[in-house]
Amino acid sequence: MENQDQDKLLRLYTRLNALKINLSPKGTIQDNFVGDYHLIVSEMESLTGSNLVEFKIPMSEVKPLPTGGTTNQMFYTSRSYCSSSLFFSKLDALMTYFQLKYLSNEKPQIGFVYKEE
Repeated sequence: MENQDQDKLLRLYTRLNALKINLSPKGTIQDNFVGDYHLIVSEMESLTGSNLVEFKIPMSEVKPLPTGGTTNQMFYTSRSYCSSSLFFSKLDALMTYFQLKYLSNEKPQIGFVYKEE
């Protein structure tokens, strides 16, 4: 990876880290933050040529929240949200993937190591 691409990747990773630090891990995540996250994921896909769809939040999980109502009619928020646990599990998985694949000098060992005694 060229230095310029590595710098772009580092900037994208920094933006992911800023989301992680500045959003509450409890409750819900507003749709505009989900959109920001998806934009970063798409930019990472373009830069690396990797398919990162598994790290995106399914849009079926981003929906208005009920605010109350009656037996016959329910009221919902005007904004859509996803659960913070889903958001942070996808975010943490993406950050770990990129740490291991692009930002670490050491490659992880996968599999078993046989040691003779």
